[in-house]
Amino acid sequence: PVQVSVKLEREVDDDDEEDEGQSDADFGKVAAPLFPKEKREGWWIVIGDTKTNSLLSLKRVTLQRSQKVMLEFMAPEEPGDYNLTLFCMSDSYLGCDQEYSVPISVAVGESDDDSSEEGSD
Repeated sequence: PVQVSVKLEREVDDDDEEDEGQSDADFGKVAAPLFPKEKREGWWIVIGDTKTNSLLSLKRVTLQRSQKVMLEFMAPEEPGDYNLTLFCMSDSYLGCDQEYSVPISVAVGESDDDSSEEGSD
């Protein structure tokens, strides 16, 4: 399996934080007056291959100031270079989504058949 570690950090302006007196619990609250209860923003962290239109890993997180997310997926079976895409999508705000290129190289793995052939002399 392939493991990708993603560190998410919220940009906070020190002046705004002091003026509003925001605590850590206030981060992530969404201004949604018509929502029936308090809404907290969520982020979908997705890794996919846009060439094959396939989804490899998906995780939803709620972000305070910063958070580390570990995504895991199976490497493609064919060896070679792949250019995957990491998407960060907000479930609360339009225009905040981000995407990043994630190049990976898949090498030829050693097969398990080698060990079984040795005992068949």
